[in-house]
Amino acid sequence: MTSPRFVLRYRGEGPAPAADVAQVRELGGATVVDASSRMLLVQADDAGSLRNLAGTLSDWILAPEQPYPLPDARARIEDPSG
Repeated sequence: MTSPRFVLRYRGEGPAPAADVAQVRELGGATVVDASSRMLLVQADDAGSLRNLAGTLSDWILAPEQPYPLPDARARIEDPSG
C-alpha cells in the first residue's frame, strides 16, 4: 500500500515562501511528488507530522489528494445535434 498524498496550497501573496517549501522537503517520511509556484503534492508516511507542520506554516492549507477518473480517450463522443 502506498502512503497517502496531500495537496499543500499557499494562499498568501505571490509564490510560496522558499523557507516554507524547504521545511516540507526536509520533513522526515514526506516526499514532494510535484510542485508549482503555490502548491505542493506531498506523499507522507506519517500524515500527522505533515498536518502538524502545515499547522505551523502561515497561509497554507492542507487537503488530501482527490483523484478523479478520466473518461476513456478512445470512447466515441456523440454529436448532440444528431
